[in-house]
Amino acid sequence: METQQQRDAVFISHATPGDNAFSVWLASRLALAGYNVWCDQEKLLGGEDFWKDIERVIRNQAAKMILVVSKNAFDAEGLLRDGIAKEVALADIMKKSLSDQYFLVPVRIDQTSFSNFPIDFIRLNGIDCQHNWADGLHRIIKVLERDDVARSRDPHPSISGWRDVHQELSKTISSVREKLQTNWLAVTAVPETLRFYEVQRELKQNELRSIASECALPCSDHGRLLVSFVDLTELQTALGPSVPISSRGTLKTDDFLIGETGDILGIAPRDAKNKISSLFRQAWDNTLRAKGLTPYEMANQKLAWWFPEGLVEDEQLRYTDFNGKPRKRAVRGTRGKKDGPDDTVIPRYYWHLGFTAKPYSTEVPYIAIQPRIIISEDGQAPLANKTRLNSVRRSVTSMWFNERWRGLILGFANWLADSEDEIKLAVSASEAIRLRKVPMTFDADFGITADPVNLETDDEELASFEASETHERLNDPAFRSLDENEDNDVDG
Repeated sequence: METQQQRDAVFISHATPGDNAFSVWLASRLALAGYNVWCDQEKLLGGEDFWKDIERVIRNQAAKMILVVSKNAFDAEGLLRDGIAKEVALADIMKKSLSDQYFLVPVRIDQTSFSNFPIDFIRLNGIDCQHNWADGLHRIIKVLERDDVARSRDPHPSISGWRDVHQELSKTISSVREKLQTNWLAVTAVPETLRFYEVQRELKQNELRSIASECALPCSDHGRLLVSFVDLTELQTALGPSVPISSRGTLKTDDFLIGETGDILGIAPRDAKNKISSLFRQAWDNTLRAKGLTPYEMANQKLAWWFPEGLVEDEQLRYTDFNGKPRKRAVRGTRGKKDGPDDTVIPRYYWHLGFTAKPYSTEVPYIAIQPRIIISEDGQAPLANKTRLNSVRRSVTSMWFNERWRGLILGFANWLADSEDEIKLAVSASEAIRLRKVPMTFDADFGITADPVNLETDDEELASFEASETHERLNDPAFRSLDENEDNDVDG
């Protein structure tokens, strides 16, 4: 069996650039203390980490693996990020191979709970650095000394590399102005008049809310009234003869938002904004349903609307980027392969682009849209097991850069606008909420010079690069086996 003395590297694993400051500080201090420190410098400098390098160091060189634990280790759904999860899994393999139960050293830098990690991880004695980095460094060195990790009397030669990292990071901020793209679609027009209606029959408890939620047109309950942008005739047709209504009055939308309701039931401005946001969400859902998108209910009960096969030409969204260059982005693809009928090979999974939306009734109202990736096995029905779906989704998108996500937002907005200047969310036969199709941008006085995205890269070059990186990861024997185990560990 391999012995600990044959190894001398201290491997530092961190989740995202949000942990750079601590990771660089710790690495340089340990190098000054005489230890051979390995940390993914490419990730620190804004590039991509490569699994072969990580696997080689963990398998063949690392005497200890220090895992920087922070909120950045988790994605938006609260699940451990794919790269960190696999590094932890590989560390567990090496812990058993080396018979060293303390091979992995968790170091916490914020209030993140260790209980969010796998059960074997919880049993480890983590080191807490959230209040005092220097005290944490002292405890880390005590662990390395206790387990006889090799060190020299003088600073390790790797300190020169960490000096270079410090210098490069200091150069990333420049005085060149930069345009920042958001995922916010500005609301440019809202129907001026809100209409209030009374139901002309006796209502059961909570029935009014059910009537509003089941209405095919944007509608909400307000006390014992219905509120909508829709006129009486059109709303009555939508509700049907079983829900007879009469007009109770109208208000200017702007007055309602600030709580000025006249003789109509009063409302606090915050609650009024929620009512208007509800009408916005309904108009959004109705528009996307009419465009042919398919709804998927996420774990937080939000609806993600995704592209079924054949909805857009050659499964590509087309748009013009901020540099005036024509671009396109795929709405559908595959991940992995498996044996099919009659000795064929078929995709193991399909991915589908989807979007969620959240309205904001601020001084400048907008709708924030967020791209979502839905996973299916047959190209039609999303995986029923959300844990499995999220696991595959992380594998699919782990090599997607910001430029790709920005392009998906631009392409989706352009498609939704039918290549016109505005997106129209119909609230009635004659009125609509209008959105600017180009996301809101801000000009920053400073920029980042080390941005790994090359704006001159064309779609073919970007697709080729992403395909080669994905191929490398999927064919890495160590991490391919971990992927397969992960799939087998969850129910279909």
